[in-house]
Amino acid sequence: MNKNIIVAEQDLNLITISKIMSNNDIGSVVIVDDINTRRPIGIITERDIVKTIGMIQPQQLLVPIRDYMSRPLITLSSKASVYDAIKLMYEKKIRRILILEKEKLVGIITDKDIFRSLVNNKELLSTTVGAHLPIPEDKLKNEISQFWFNNTFIE
Repeated sequence: MNKNIIVAEQDLNLITISKIMSNNDIGSVVIVDDINTRRPIGIITERDIVKTIGMIQPQQLLVPIRDYMSRPLITLSSKASVYDAIKLMYEKKIRRILILEKEKLVGIITDKDIFRSLVNNKELLSTTVGAHLPIPEDKLKNEISQFWFNNTFIE
């Protein structure tokens, strides 16, 4: 998981959030109730922004992000396993999960983080694939090999 999480308050707008994503080269921003407490209340992803922009008028770009963020949040405990994360991502059709410890935001894990771990750790791969995931084994292996190919041969 990544512990360096970019957060923003819910009163920011799509333009500001898009700039935050662009400046930090990230695909999502966790929306918090307050910058100091960092209690997560939603997440805004590239997909959310694209879907929103496709449906709105230009003046709506200034509407607070709370109106567009994904909620309810889908989270896991910091004690959860890779298997738990894969299963939850597959079942909920999501690519990011916030990691919490006693309701406090401590990290975020993405599908890319998981695939990178699986590709780099053969033991984890064999343990996870053999763990009766709800994902067909051939689909999982295909996605891992696509990820490996796409991220290994980048110049």
